[in-house]
Amino acid sequence: MAGNHGFSGVYEQGDQINYPRSNVADEEKHHKINAEGYKDQNKAMNRMLEEDIQDEVAERYKHDPTYRATMHGNEPSRGAKTDAEIQREEEELLKRKKEKTDSMPGKKF
Repeated sequence: MAGNHGFSGVYEQGDQINYPRSNVADEEKHHKINAEGYKDQNKAMNRMLEEDIQDEVAERYKHDPTYRATMHGNEPSRGAKTDAEIQREEEELLKRKKEKTDSMPGKKF
């Protein structure tokens, strides 16, 4: 069990972080959790930050076909690479369409 003692240089990043009350309050609002009820507020804060990371990873899984393979240290399959390329092309096409439709023909200034 790690205590709150020792030199900070000995510990890895995240082992001995004491979060400011303002950061804890902001995360409480975002997650709708009362960290005051926890015996160790740092543990509650770490749990909330871990939820944020998991949400970001889940979002990337949805939108990036190559992310799952690269996350596990593998090269993405040919199909995943093709899907990513098609997705990029569609995004570029949508951008061009939006740029063209921004100027409304027939609109008088």
